[in-house]
Amino acid sequence: MFFSKASGNMKSVIATAFASATLFVSMNAQAQQNTQADRRNNQEVFLNMGDEPPSMDPNKGVDSVSYFWLGHLFEGLMTTDKNGNIVPGAASNVAVSDSGKTYTFTIRPNAKWHDGKKVTAKDFEYAFQRLVDPAFASEYAFIAETAQIANAAEIIKKKKPVGELGAKATNDSTFVVKLENPVAFFKSLMAFQAFFPVRKDIVEKNGDKFATNVDTIIGNGPFKLVSWKKETSMRMEKASTYWNAAAIKLRAIEAPVMLKDVGAAFNNFRTGGLDMTGLDKERLETAQRERLQVKTYADGGVFFLEMNQRSGKLFENKKLRQALRTAISRREYISKVTGVPGDKPAFGLVPDYMPGVNRTYRQEAALNYRDGDIAGAKKLIKEYLAETKQSKVPPFSILAGDSPNAKKESEYLQALLKNVFGTDVKIDSVPFKTRLQKQRDGQFDIVSAGWGPDYLDAMTFMDLFMTTNGNNHGGYSNKAFDELITKAQRSGSMAERVKLFQEAEKMLVVTDSAIVPIIQRGRAYLLAEGLQGVRRNQVGQDPDFRFASWSGASAKK
Repeated sequence: MFFSKASGNMKSVIATAFASATLFVSMNAQAQQNTQADRRNNQEVFLNMGDEPPSMDPNKGVDSVSYFWLGHLFEGLMTTDKNGNIVPGAASNVAVSDSGKTYTFTIRPNAKWHDGKKVTAKDFEYAFQRLVDPAFASEYAFIAETAQIANAAEIIKKKKPVGELGAKATNDSTFVVKLENPVAFFKSLMAFQAFFPVRKDIVEKNGDKFATNVDTIIGNGPFKLVSWKKETSMRMEKASTYWNAAAIKLRAIEAPVMLKDVGAAFNNFRTGGLDMTGLDKERLETAQRERLQVKTYADGGVFFLEMNQRSGKLFENKKLRQALRTAISRREYISKVTGVPGDKPAFGLVPDYMPGVNRTYRQEAALNYRDGDIAGAKKLIKEYLAETKQSKVPPFSILAGDSPNAKKESEYLQALLKNVFGTDVKIDSVPFKTRLQKQRDGQFDIVSAGWGPDYLDAMTFMDLFMTTNGNNHGGYSNKAFDELITKAQRSGSMAERVKLFQEAEKMLVVTDSAIVPIIQRGRAYLLAEGLQGVRRNQVGQDPDFRFASWSGASAKK
């Protein structure tokens, strides 16, 4: 899934004093009406997500902000427990055939939607078919191919009708999924948002307005959406209809504001207006000086620069892409831009925690090249100019978010690339939702993007850049790369898959330089004293409050 950088710690800059002061006063006024003590006793949590979710449609969302809300409002056939293990969710049981190619899920008799209607196998059948339907054109349709669901690839390519998808409800409580080939991580995929159930009657009743407001979003998860003030605030409350409601301790989770400025959010946390906040480099140093209890974790995301290499675009030229990859100093970037504990240089697309055969994938499939080679980059640019008979590289732009943090990163890149390429480099700074749309439309030269794992396997990163993947916004297309990933999708041997991935990753990152990996992100944050059970996940919604609660609270019953 794509990460929102406004809500993370990737970049940091203080907003104008006026803007910060205005937000601070606003939050202080709200905090006086709902103090942290009140929230503790009422088992409520206030946090800042930074951005509004671009889509609340389970079959359509592709980003971490949307997934945070969806992961609390909905539940798939499988889910995760408080320790992060994959366990039955809306399904009470799953039976796997000896061949590993047929999964039979039994829907819980007490699984209900938030309006009280029973969750049925037909709800999952409809959602799965909608996901792969070319007429719906979900950016996540590819994940049904990754799951090797029978006929998914042919349906997406319009070679077979949607009704032939190998995912059928044989009755209201039985849902059978047939695979082309065994997939070791299939159960993990069934916990992912793209495979959440969707109600056909709700979709058809609301049409284009489905999942755009409180009235058109009906989930089946532990929380229900009760308030959504566009670009301002969102609130969800415990759902009494949830089959495991007894395990849910929090009564409400609310984003009372959507602050892009990390400094304003930090100040509001210190005055009790928020119960959790992320830290950038500057706020981390302040928190450490004040001896606050800083928490850290690796969020699983890899951040990279993606270049638009479609026909007629400047970065269609491979040498310019290679020059960009060669010029970036990942260690300098971490030092000057992020500076958060846990940030690591990323030379490949696959992060270092993904499993391999006997060790991690990264240990078994190393990918190294010279870092921050300015002279080498300028040599490549000189060769480009000679080959194209130009005296200067044409100007280009960097598509970036509009948060203070995003601006710091884009300004760093602007100065670096202007020096290396010897040309004018502009910044196109837009809101998160607009940035995602511009990426989809190919309206960029370079964009700073991040991808987080949807399941625990290298494939969750590698199939992103197949020619047909809806999230391949730079238009990278290499038949040899596609063939390698397709073979890996169909292979049941981890040893073979690691070799295929290694060859494909070298092609993508080094030979073709379609993307420029920069960092594996670490994150630092503060959590209010007494707030326990909050999971920080590499896979799944993050943060995860399903098992959270305030300790020492005299909660109302």
